[in-house]
Amino acid sequence: MYAARQRIMVMIGGSFLLSSVVIFFGFHIFAGERGILARPELDRKIMLAEEKLDLLDKQHNFLSRRIKLLQADSLDADMLAETARAELGLYAPNDVIISIDLSNLKFSDSNAEDDVN
Repeated sequence: MYAARQRIMVMIGGSFLLSSVVIFFGFHIFAGERGILARPELDRKIMLAEEKLDLLDKQHNFLSRRIKLLQADSLDADMLAETARAELGLYAPNDVIISIDLSNLKFSDSNAEDDVN
């Protein structure tokens, strides 16, 4: 009688443990941090990260071209004059100045930087 009761308790305990594991993983498949319900949020974060990457690639290409124009082996006279005028503040009255400020680039979501990191 004691062995039968112990066998029943082991079966109940095993069933409870197995059902607990199934419920745990089932919950996390649907509602976990990377579950099915979190997919739209993950897609949004991926899209924002790709936008940020595109912006950084454009900035990198822009700055790479400017650096190449200022290197000693391929020095561009116009770029040298532009840089000298910008650094020294020497502009003629008839100069037209077009300034590109890359430090104030904005993303479509204000929390994009926090979400991506």
